[in-house]
Amino acid sequence: MKNIEIAKKLNISPATVSLALNNREGVSEETRRRVVELKNDLLKNDLRNISQPEAGGEIGFIIYKETGRVVSETPFFVTLTEMICHYANKNGYSVEIRYYTFHDDLQKFLAEINSSAWAGCLILATEITRAKMEVIAKMMQKPFVVLDAAYPGVGVDSVYLDNRGGIFKAIQYAVSMGHKKIGYVTCDEKVNNFVERFESYKYYLGYFEVEYNPDYVFKVPYTSERICMAMKEQICGKKEMPSVFITANDMIAFGVLNALLEMSIKVPEEISVIGFDDMPSAKYVTPRLTTVSLNNNMIAKNAVYRLAELIRRKDWKHDPVHMQTAVSVDLVIRNSVNKKSGEVYEQNPVHR
Repeated sequence: MKNIEIAKKLNISPATVSLALNNREGVSEETRRRVVELKNDLLKNDLRNISQPEAGGEIGFIIYKETGRVVSETPFFVTLTEMICHYANKNGYSVEIRYYTFHDDLQKFLAEINSSAWAGCLILATEITRAKMEVIAKMMQKPFVVLDAAYPGVGVDSVYLDNRGGIFKAIQYAVSMGHKKIGYVTCDEKVNNFVERFESYKYYLGYFEVEYNPDYVFKVPYTSERICMAMKEQICGKKEMPSVFITANDMIAFGVLNALLEMSIKVPEEISVIGFDDMPSAKYVTPRLTTVSLNNNMIAKNAVYRLAELIRRKDWKHDPVHMQTAVSVDLVIRNSVNKKSGEVYEQNPVHR
């Protein structure tokens, strides 16, 4: 779906649509949310017009929203949805997208899924707690694969990001650049990825023999307009600052960059910043953001292929073996991290 079509439907400019989808400044939170949700809705409508292959049938893609702030405001999920539809079609399936929110009755929702014509389903579990996943695993009567979260011991197939590996690479790079005061910026959203990234941060500091200092940990609200304000307030209350911030994702990193800019703190000369997600705008901000890049394509491909395999196996419900697939991530080095000597390092290969 082209930006100009979204712009016409919302009565805004194509440039505003681009800013919203790329999570850049210049649009309100409400406009950003409307654009991302319409993008998904239009994609869902487009899928209904795709001929359904006779051999495959239809699979569902359930987008679970506990609060919806993370799923609605991160372009990663729009791209992931498009990739899922692409690989589903290649495997002979059409896709129906359905949303679940915390207002819905979970047991009633699952009963509707079980009685549907779906051959199986994918579940975006970014905001699903372990307790709710246990309910889903017990009640679901169709083959399913969980995306973007892992639940050890629950007994579900899942494909998820290697958050631990991403944080490992971020800290490893920071240490290689001479940083010993490594801070972290997280948010107040208790989603699986953010929790795992923060726990990995604390663990791998010890691995690299870097002291964990709780004063170097900042927590911000998860709205682009409030991240900057919250960071400035917390910076003002600190006697000592880290030399580098690792952030829970790029949206938070952009807010950190804005806060430091407004406080006349030079990046990366005085404080360095590392993001996580490699959003499209990461290479356009100043300075260009060093960040952990996700492999959306492989997440979608592995999830769809695993679901297709489960659908073919009639005894999937009684299979004691469940696949837990962690998709690797990469550190994209740009120029938001400074050497302690003062040199800005930018690696030529793999720059995007």
